[in-house]
Amino acid sequence: MITDNWNYIYKISGGNPRTTNMLYTPMSNPEETVMCMSWDKDDPYQSANKKLNAELIDFFFEREVTYLQKFQLYDWAPKLLDLDLKNKKIFVEWNPTTLNRILFKDKQNLNDICPSWKIQIFQILKDITDNGCYKMALYPHCFYIKEDKIKTFDFYSCLLRSERYVDRKHINGMIGPDSGKRFDDATVGNDIDFDIFFKNTLLTHLGTIWPDNPFPDFYKKLYD
Repeated sequence: MITDNWNYIYKISGGNPRTTNMLYTPMSNPEETVMCMSWDKDDPYQSANKKLNAELIDFFFEREVTYLQKFQLYDWAPKLLDLDLKNKKIFVEWNPTTLNRILFKDKQNLNDICPSWKIQIFQILKDITDNGCYKMALYPHCFYIKEDKIKTFDFYSCLLRSERYVDRKHINGMIGPDSGKRFDDATVGNDIDFDIFFKNTLLTHLGTIWPDNPFPDFYKKLYD
């Protein structure tokens, strides 16, 4: 697909549009029906991330492809439309109605827009954990609504629970200035223990981001 006239996708944070992540460039077609994840370290979208390099891109691009394909059978995974391995571009179905937009741009109540949002997100988490995996990216901008169905993406943040220890040097380049403590709290020696990271994410971190935060209850249902 030719993306020359496509538009960057941003999230709203602190009342202002900001980049959604520190790895890939998200853009949508003019009709806003397809999203392209372009894994290009030189794209202007990522100009603020001085630590982004080819090794980091390769590491997380492989994860995005692996877990997006793994979860294609689930209706909460965006349909994979095209995969350009040479240029590291992933194309999936899209709808601009992200939960971030509903909450922070349109300033609407999720219970009014999608009364079953908690049930749907819990089911997503349960399906992922039942597959022996974690998914760390659980922010409102990582979910969108398409025909009353909540879908999630940013599968680069997934990993197998059996591979919970990851050498921190592999991912230092995507740790933002506001995220350091989260990773420090889960660092054991040279490794990040993502079992600790995932637990802390659900029990404490997301409470500052989600109104009517359901994630501590999700954690208890999954593990207690």
